[in-house]
Amino acid sequence: MDRVRDLLEKSPPHISGKIINNHIILDIVEPEVHYWSPHLDFRVEEDEFNENQSIVSGLIGPRPAVWTLFMFIYFSVGILGFFISSYGVSQWVVGRFSWTLLAFPVAVVFMLTAYAAGKQGEKLGADQIEILKQFIRDSILNEASSQKASDS
Repeated sequence: MDRVRDLLEKSPPHISGKIINNHIILDIVEPEVHYWSPHLDFRVEEDEFNENQSIVSGLIGPRPAVWTLFMFIYFSVGILGFFISSYGVSQWVVGRFSWTLLAFPVAVVFMLTAYAAGKQGEKLGADQIEILKQFIRDSILNEASSQKASDS
């Protein structure tokens, strides 16, 4: 954690970070930030089996606002598509044709479009993901190399 604090103080101007207890949050900042910029959230915990080691675990993905938007889109289209399609199928079962049956393919196309947009955004943020990953590698590998040097 001390190494991460030191790196955050010396971090490049396009990375900002917060440390809350053993929880670290890294973001890309202006002017490099864009809608698809990633968000890195990780924790450093003491290994319960080896007190000389730490466990680093985390998640890198879209910023919370982007994640929330996509979950809202998927949820809304899914629920709306389900109910409209259910109505259309019930009309079809009783022998009536309902144009609402066309809502199901429209909902599927809309969800696939949102999925494709997310994948395209993932490609747009790939370089920034590598920047954040390298920050973590630097904090872990430099700590490991300094640990090995002090052991020898």
